[in-house]
Parts: sequence; structure tokens; C-alpha cells
Amino acid sequence: MAQRDSGSWKIPLVLLTSAVLLALSIHNIQLKSRFQSLDDGVFWDDQLGRVYAKHIDPDSPGSRAGLRVGDVLVLLANEPVAAASDVRRTLDASRDGEELAYQIIREEERQALALIVAPLPKGNVPAYFFLAAVGIFSLGVGTFVYVRRRGVAATAHFYLLCLFWFLGYGFSFTGALDGWDTGFFWIDRVGLLFFPPIFLHFALCFPTKQAMVERRPSVLWALYLPSVVLLYASLTAEIAFFSSFSWGVQLFVGTNSFLNRIIPAFGSVMSLLAFAAFVSSYRRSRSITVKKQTKWIVWGTGFGSLPFALFYAVPYLVGVTPTLTMELSVVPLAFIPLSFAYAIVKYRLMDVEVLFKRGMVLTLATAVIGGLYLAIFLASANYMVGDEHSTILALLSAIVVVLLFTPIKSRIQNAIDRLFYRERYDYRRALLAFSRDLNAHLDLDRLSSRLVERIGDTFEVEKVALLVPSGRALRVQAGHGLTDDEWKSVQVADDSPLYNRLASGEAVYYGEFDWDPVRNFAKGEAGDGLAIDNLQYAIPCRSHDKVVGVILLGRRWDQSALSSEDMDLLTMLSGQAATALENARLYQSLERKAKEFEALKEHSEHTIESLEAGILVLDLEGRVVRFNRALEGLYGLTRQEAMGRSFGELFPLSLCETLEASMGEGWWSRGETAGISRLNLTNLRDEEKVVKLQVAPFLTDKEAPEGTIVIFEDVTAHVEMETQLRLREKMASLGLLAAGVAHEVNTPLTGISSFTQMLRDQTSEDDPKSKLLEKIERQTERASKIVNNLLNFARQGRSGFVAVQLNDVIRDVLSLLEHQLTRSRIKVRLELAEVLPRVMGDENKLQQVFLNLILNAQDAMPSGGWLTMKTAMRGDEVVATVADTGHGIGTEDVKRIYDPFFTTKRAGSSGTGLGLSITYGIIQEHSGHINVESSLGKGTSFLVRLMKASDAADEDSTIQRAQQTL
Repeated sequence: MAQRDSGSWKIPLVLLTSAVLLALSIHNIQLKSRFQSLDDGVFWDDQLGRVYAKHIDPDSPGSRAGLRVGDVLVLLANEPVAAASDVRRTLDASRDGEELAYQIIREEERQALALIVAPLPKGNVPAYFFLAAVGIFSLGVGTFVYVRRRGVAATAHFYLLCLFWFLGYGFSFTGALDGWDTGFFWIDRVGLLFFPPIFLHFALCFPTKQAMVERRPSVLWALYLPSVVLLYASLTAEIAFFSSFSWGVQLFVGTNSFLNRIIPAFGSVMSLLAFAAFVSSYRRSRSITVKKQTKWIVWGTGFGSLPFALFYAVPYLVGVTPTLTMELSVVPLAFIPLSFAYAIVKYRLMDVEVLFKRGMVLTLATAVIGGLYLAIFLASANYMVGDEHSTILALLSAIVVVLLFTPIKSRIQNAIDRLFYRERYDYRRALLAFSRDLNAHLDLDRLSSRLVERIGDTFEVEKVALLVPSGRALRVQAGHGLTDDEWKSVQVADDSPLYNRLASGEAVYYGEFDWDPVRNFAKGEAGDGLAIDNLQYAIPCRSHDKVVGVILLGRRWDQSALSSEDMDLLTMLSGQAATALENARLYQSLERKAKEFEALKEHSEHTIESLEAGILVLDLEGRVVRFNRALEGLYGLTRQEAMGRSFGELFPLSLCETLEASMGEGWWSRGETAGISRLNLTNLRDEEKVVKLQVAPFLTDKEAPEGTIVIFEDVTAHVEMETQLRLREKMASLGLLAAGVAHEVNTPLTGISSFTQMLRDQTSEDDPKSKLLEKIERQTERASKIVNNLLNFARQGRSGFVAVQLNDVIRDVLSLLEHQLTRSRIKVRLELAEVLPRVMGDENKLQQVFLNLILNAQDAMPSGGWLTMKTAMRGDEVVATVADTGHGIGTEDVKRIYDPFFTTKRAGSSGTGLGLSITYGIIQEHSGHINVESSLGKGTSFLVRLMKASDAADEDSTIQRAQQTL
């Protein structure tokens, strides 16, 4: 629990981070779609009160108009220019293609230039929108996986992978060059720089670490060094641009031009290295399943990385200007983080085919929907011309697309399923229908045979076996493709580790264990499957947390592994099969019992009479025709009084209503079965009983119901034993807690006592502090005794008892609590017997008893009241009474007041629920008794009874105390 709580803060942090970044990305997309800025291609800067051209983009309006670096701008559109912000304001107020008059000072001469402003280039906006959508989806997948499976070590790595993909492709600067735009630029730059090493890091560790990484773990950290260097270079160029150095602009332009070309190449190199790492994992793997899994990863990584490297990164690096074809090569990169989300986190990619299939479905569905959207939008635009209709057209097209998405996706899904499964598609549909009808089969043999046949045909496996409980093992109930020897040898003992794994609900997969034919348990060694009969999968069928069957599967005909979609289908089927198997077994059990009762009715009335369970047989009209001796003793009604009367006349209304609610009216004539595991029943002697009730049809040899059998099994003693066992477990836990607390407290008490003695030795007797130190030492010794008493209580052993005067014990406790009681406005009525025999006991423990009782009384009287302390002699017992005038204890709570940690105090109070539990234990240790009487609103009275000490014991105790005094 502590480990789980220690990481609980990470989930809110991840959710908050994802939400903030998602909001920023959406804002970036909005700005990107709406931002349209006119520009002259010149970066104007303020210096010494003048506005001068710091940098001019080549082939820009400013360059074409003849502006040069260093030109001072005086007038723009016949308006004076006092700051660089005036230029931006004038450009924003102008129109696309408008000619503006620039008046500059160059070499101390004024010159007039005419410049035609043009829109600032925005880049390939549709490509950005596509990558941003993929990035947002990737972030959602990573966040969902982390939240749902945060206990798996790979989830953090996968979340970072998705996060940095999102940062790199979900953000893009707009060109506004404001605060938002600067932030978007650096988020995009960090994502593009660090996603490649994170991806390569993952590739080197999947499915197991590469040998190079095992030998030199520092290699993983070295992967991030190029990204750090490139980020440092970018920051340096940014700082240089805004500096006063003359070479700052050239450094900024050159560095960014270099980075813009080197970053795609860097990402391609890292992706290709990851591709090589996956190829290496594929080649060195010995497992058929792992090879099959890694093969798909190799294809996915290669398909995503190679087109981008060949058609974009390399040409752009050598100076080729990006074209539309080059930019489209970015699209396959989306398959890298999106195709294997679930498989990456689980470290088992049995569902690569499934994920590929789902990715194909999503891709095709998106393509079809996108095409429909464009077709509808363009077709409508021919009839509704004008910008004022564009928003309406886009909205209507989007609505049509949303309505068509689900049916189109379903049709594509069905087509892909048929493509992947081919002839098995109809088998899978038949298996799904069969799983829904499993509960209709109540014959165990027929159900088992049909189940294994359907599984074998659907999943194309060579061998299938269904194991069900038989004795202390799971044995074959039905098989498909098994040999005679395998029918006899395949079993799982209920004390084997494999059984424990199955009982926990775990499905055991290929390569995780070997089967030992002698010991019948999993070795935990990776192998080619089960050494005997080539079984490779074990799927438990559980009902109510109990294993009712196990489905074992062998290799598939093509030697391939099952996908996770296959495993999900088998898991779903195993749940349905578990219910069906349990129903079939229950049906067999009830059918067997019904036949037994029928035979008993026809051949042996004495057998019914000898049963310990109460047997009641009703005819079809609900009247009693059998009433055995056990039921007479249980219910307190004779057979003669019961015969011929209806069930409702004999038993309480609550029992009748319960049976009618579960089986319907006239349940005795329906021939149905039912059961109630525990039912409170008050018999005619007003005794509370707990019974287990079972109802079954009473059948004849013609399988026709002749009546109903009702079985009453008295489980009162069993319930009481469970209650006592729970109480003993609580007391044992209390003992362990007491021992731990006492051990920890004893150490500081020893230190306090030692330092107090040292201070007393250094203080004279007439010093006022001497008495105070003496009191501290005495109370420390008393606390130490209490601690030792807790240890003795935890050991459940008897300490050395002496004769104790109970009146003195009570007075000592009252003197200790006198100030506390007075402050609580509680008055004490002391009625102690003048002559009271001693009792054998431990004085400190008895003080603890009365201390707990008095403190409980104080808590029960928050507004003050009377506390009465009495002692008296009754026969051979000394009786002490502690009574208060508080709010009292409820009847239901009185039964539990001695349970550890049970308290009637309000939430937030200092009560722990241990006081009366400890008190009860001390009284039991003294062979005494404690009773309580309480009424709500009137108060509570505790009566403590202890045996008086014998004269000899009293004398020995007196001598012992005298010796201790000397």
C-alpha cells in the first residue's frame, strides 16, 4: 500500500501536464489557422533612437525593393517612424499587394523606395494539421496507458515517447514573433530534438537489452548528447541575434539554416539505428513467437523511417528545397508511435497483427472520411459561392462526415477481419454466438465436447484440452486431438505453482513455462511450450474466484502464436465457459440429489430420518408430506403437528417472502432449484438459528416433479466458530501491536529514568527540585511497568501475582486522575468497603484496568456527571463497580465493546478502541470476570469480579513486600 501511495502523485501530474500541453496545442492550431500577417521581409531594430534594418531575408519584398542592412527608416507611408513597433503597426494596417513608400537614410543621404508588401509564408499548413492530429492522438494514448498501467515499468518510457512526439509535431510557430509564437517555437524544437534518442533508447531495450547496453549502460545516456549540443547551439544563436554584436545576425541565420537541415537528418539517423536494433533483436531471438512479433516491429519501423530519410531528410540536407512530394514523406512517421501503443507497454507484442489491423482500419476510415469531406465541401462550394458560406459548408460537411464515420468504419472493420481471418471469420462469429448460448447447455459431457471442438476449429490449433476439478487435481474432461496417453497424463495438481497462477486469474502463455509430467508444475523456464503434448496456452475458467476449469491449447497448424485479440476472445469465452461449467456441475449435483431423494422416498424412509439436515417434502399444493426428526429438533415442531399443513402456516412470513422473491409464487409446484447459503430462522422455542436452505424438485422415475424437497442445514455452530475465530485473530493482532509499541517505548523510558537519577544525585534533599525529580522517577518506573505489562499481555503468559488491596489500587488511580476529573466537572462518589480481602494479581495491571474504565466514563460524560466507585465482598469474590451517568451504550454496540479497535466515540476523537480490549485481557489473565450494564441516556456500569487471595498467599505477599521494602 505504501508503495502504491508513494507514486499516487504522478497520475495527477501526468494528467495536468497532458491537459496543459493539449490546451496549448489547440491554441497553436487556432493561431496557425487564423494568423495572416503582411511583411516586408526586414527585421527592424531600435538602436540609439533610430530604426535600422538588422536583417533582410533574401528574395523578400524588402530585398527586391533595394533595402540593405544598416538602412535607417525615417518615414513609412508618409508617417514618421520612431520605433520598430511603428513598422509592424503600419504593416498590419495595410492590404495584400499594397505599395508602401519607404524613406530611408543610407550613407547620410535620404532615399525614397517603393515596396509591395506580401503575406508572411505559413508553410505547409495541411501537413502540420495532420501531424498535430496524430500528435494529439499519441498524447492521449500515452496518457491513457500510463494512467491505466502505471505499475508496469515501461509505461513511463512510453509516455515520454508519446509526449515528445506530440511536442515535436503538435506545435509550430506562426510567424507572429510574439510571446506565444516564441513558446511554440521552442516547444517544437525540444520535441524534434529529443524524440529520436528516446525512440532509440526504447529500441535498444526491447524486448531485452542489447549486449552493448548490458556491458556499457552509459551508452543510453550518450544517445542524448547530440540533442543537448544541438539545443545549446540553437539557444546560442538566439542570444546572439538579440545581442549588440555585428556578427549576431549572421550567426543566427547560419545556425538556424544549419539546424533546419540537420534536425531531420538527425531524426532519420536515430530512427534507422532503432530499425537496426529491432533487426538485431529479431536475428538473435530464439523464440518463434518473439521472432514473429519482432518481425512486425521491424516492418513498422522501416516503413515509417525509410521513406522520410530517403525522400526528405537526405535531399533537404544537401540543399534541395522541400517540395510537396518531399513533405508527404513525413506522413509514414505516424506509424512509429501509434501502431504499437498497447503492445509496447506490455512487453509482449502478441497483438502486433491486431494493432496493425486496427491501424489499417483507422487509416482507411480516415482516408475515406477525409475524401468524403472534401468531395461534399467542394461539391457544395460550386452551388454556394462566397466566403460567407464557407463556415456553413464546413459545418454541414463535418456533420455528414460524423454521421457516416461509424457505419463506414464498421464496414471497413468487417472487410479487414475477413481479409485477415479468411475462412476462420465465420468460425469466429460462430464461436461468439456459441459463447452466448453456453449457459443453455447443462449436460457437462456434451458441453465440454462442443467447447473444445469449437475452439480447435476457430483458432486452428492442433490440440485442445478442457480440464475440470476432480479430487485434488484438474483432469481432462474433454479433448480435441489428444492421444490416449495424453488423456491420462495431463493434469494439474491443486498444490502446484501453475495451479496458483491459474487460480489468480492469470492466463499462462507460450514460452513462459515447461510442463513436468512427473511433478505437474511449471518450472518457470522459457521453452518451446509444454514439454509433454506441446500444449502452449493455459486459460483459467473462474467462477466466484474459484477455478472450475482450464482450457489448454497447443500449437496452431501454421506454428504461429495467437494474437491478443485471439486471447481476448478466449478470455471472454473462458468466462462464459466458467459460468456454464459451474451451472452444469450444479445441475448435475442437484439432479443427483433429486434422484437420491426420489430413491429415499420409495425405498428408505429411515435414511431420511437418519440425516442430520432437516428434510421437508411438499406436494404440488404446497402441503407437508415428509417432516424428518432432524427438522423436529431444529424447528421445535413435531411431525404430527406439521403433516398436511401448508408451508406458509408453519414457517415465518419472512422466509416465505424470501422464497417467493427468488422463485416466484407457487414455487413448490414449479420443479425448480434454489438455495440460500445463510438464513436467520427463529424456531418455535424462540431460539435464533442460522440455517442453509436448499430447494430441489422431488422427481419420480418418469422425471415428472411430484413435489419439492426443502433441506434445512443448521450452520449455527459453524457461524459461531467463525465469529470466535475472527475474535481470536483480532486478539492475536492486538498482541503483536502491543509488543511492538512496548518495545519502542521502553528505550526512551530507560533514558528518562537514567537522567532523572543523575539529576537527583546532583541535587540536595532540601532542594525543591528534589521532590519533583523523585515524582518523575516514580512515574517513569510506573510507565516502565506498564510497558512491561503490555509485553506480558502480548506474550499471553502469567506474571508473578501477589496479594493486592483493591481499595488502594482504586485510590491510587483516582489520585492520578483527580485534576483531570475536576476539570471535566465530574464528581466522584466513593463507596469502598471498610474491610475488603486482598486479591491475587498484578497491581500495575489492575491499575490499568480501572484507569481505562474511569477514562471511558469520563469520555461518556462530556458535560460532567457522577462517577461511582464501589467495592464489596460477595462470597469468595471481591467485586468492584465503576458506574457513570453518561450517554450509555447501544444494545448492538455492547456486543462488540471488547473487540480490538472498536470504539463508539465520534470520528476524530482520541479513542483507539483498545482500552476495553486490554482491560478484558487483563481480567481474563487474573481469572476474573467483567460485566457491563448500560442504557442509552442513563449511563453505564462495569462490574469487575476477582477471586480473593488465600491466607497463605496473603502472608507470602506480605513477606515479599517487606523484603522489597528492606
